[in-house]
Amino acid sequence: MNPTEKVHVVVILGRVHGSETPSSYVCQGIIEFLISNHPAVVRLRKKVVFQLIPMMNPDGVTLGNSRTNLLGIDLNRAWHKISQWVHPILYAVHNHLLEIEKHENMELDLVIDMHAHSSLHGVFTYGNAYDDVYRLDGVFSKLNYMPRRP
Repeated sequence: MNPTEKVHVVVILGRVHGSETPSSYVCQGIIEFLISNHPAVVRLRKKVVFQLIPMMNPDGVTLGNSRTNLLGIDLNRAWHKISQWVHPILYAVHNHLLEIEKHENMELDLVIDMHAHSSLHGVFTYGNAYDDVYRLDGVFSKLNYMPRRP
């Protein structure tokens, strides 16, 4: 990586809801893929830093809670009102994401919050839209991982 280039960062969050066991398996698969010698991931690791938090809600998982943490709070519904004392993991992750954004040599390109669904099957995504849909073209197209825009 060129020292003058920005470091591209992808953050992956898993298991925010205790009952979403499949997200742990997906996180494990992502970790295994990211440390493998697969040609695509070898190219990706040269351009992108991957940061994983495979279990956002260890208290809820340990207690067997379906969606909530130790205090009975659904962490995924608290991002807009984070408290250091009530939501310490959200507080830490939020501050970490802000630090990446502030860093002049880093670019937070993607945050993936993995879940599982009780009735939907297969893969689906929800996400934010950007005015520049090709914002990541410079990173991924150079890796031959994503098709170039016309």
